[in-house]
Amino acid sequence: MDGVEKLTLNDKVLLSNGDVCKLVELKDVRFFETCGNYSQTYFNDGKLLIYRTLSYLDSRLHGKYFFRANRQLIVNLSHIKNIKLMDNSSFRIEMTCGKNIELSRRRSQLFKGAMSL
Repeated sequence: MDGVEKLTLNDKVLLSNGDVCKLVELKDVRFFETCGNYSQTYFNDGKLLIYRTLSYLDSRLHGKYFFRANRQLIVNLSHIKNIKLMDNSSFRIEMTCGKNIELSRRRSQLFKGAMSL
């Protein structure tokens, strides 16, 4: 993936799953969730299973806008509603859609480092 420009919130991407295609602005994507060798993409008006792995998506998405929360999820930072510090020094993220996502201590430290001044 060297030399490939990272995608930002202003980019539009074509999401396709066989004969179903949808042009989606990345700012509307709430999160990506792994489904085996595929990824479920959740956006403002629905969801779509795409033929891409989460690792591939992680390599294409700009870290300024998207964060790999755990092995199963990449979240759009602009869709985070609340962040709660848990007793074990990890974070729980609440998305604008209401989904709660637990970050491990290690991912929580990376998240804190990436989001702090």
